Amino acid sequence: MKKTAISLAIVLVLGLVSGTMAGETKVQGRLYAHWMMDLTDGAGNFNDFGVSRAYVTVRSKLSEYTSVRITTDIRDAGGFGGYSIVLKYGYIDWKPAFANEVVTFRFGLQPTPYINAMNKLWGRRYLERTIGDDRVFLTTSDFGAGLKFAFGDKGSLGHIAANVWNGTNYTNVDERNKHKDFSGFVLLTPLRDNDDFVRTAIQAQAYIGTQNRVIGVDEQASDWDRALFSFGGLLAYRNTLDLGGDINFYATGQGPDTEDIKETGYSFFGTLYLEDFVPDESLLRTLNFFGRFDMYDPNTDADDDAETLVIGGVECVPVHGFKASVNIRSVSYQDDSQGQTYLYLNTLFKF
Repeated sequence: MKKTAISLAIVLVLGLVSGTMAGETKVQGRLYAHWMMDLTDGAGNFNDFGVSRAYVTVRSKLSEYTSVRITTDIRDAGGFGGYSIVLKYGYIDWKPAFANEVVTFRFGLQPTPYINAMNKLWGRRYLERTIGDDRVFLTTSDFGAGLKFAFGDKGSLGHIAANVWNGTNYTNVDERNKHKDFSGFVLLTPLRDNDDFVRTAIQAQAYIGTQNRVIGVDEQASDWDRALFSFGGLLAYRNTLDLGGDINFYATGQGPDTEDIKETGYSFFGTLYLEDFVPDESLLRTLNFFGRFDMYDPNTDADDDAETLVIGGVECVPVHGFKASVNIRSVSYQDDSQGQTYLYLNTLFKF
């Protein structure tokens, strides 16, 4: 309770600061609220209301070349009841004058580039996480340092990034060994000058390191390594049709003289926007239909252990800062065990 009160007080103070330094500091927030009904046989139509996430972000420009970001993550505390507040991001960006806005150095608790970019391509983090985030192939935020190199005017054609990480997680920050993780990332928007495909993008990452565990004096870090290779992108035609994908290959060492466990996660999604098919004054312009198909295999060397997730629904975006979606989700298993079906109403509020 004391920690919560302190965190809220900090947010309030930062909000007051933004009022006096409106040109230099911005306070932003977003809230994910939902209603869910379990339609699975035997569930008895169990349903509940909830708030899965609430974020408060403060961004401040300290100088012409330096800025800072702090984001708190307010989340369900699980079995402890109520909500807890943790630090999601806390980092500083430096764009040296000599680099002419091409190079950015980032230091602190920061987003991992691939998931952060894939969330933007998927566009519905309020509804469901990306498959790499959901299956914990990689954390969304970690302590580290990195360099980003922009392509085109202010990164209009994409960027590349190189990072070194603790290899921990923003909800479990203890570093358990001396080894560090490394990642390389590239995002390209090659059709930026084409009005029909301006939002089209492709991206990839390579992430290698060591599992965050205590490694004994008689053990080798290579026995507990981990490696993730991911490829994703979005083919976007005007504001009419989106087709996207997210492909992940993940391997983790299991100890000496033991084969790595290899996992795969594939996600494909699409959106049909009604904006171009209805009159300008029609309320249907605010609607789009979307679908997503995920396949996850926790061990490619084992049979009948994969599972799939199918999501389909309609989304309404009536005003800037608000989204709502009614959707059906179905989970099925390769071993033919009973799956689950859910009905969701998801909402996003942001300012």
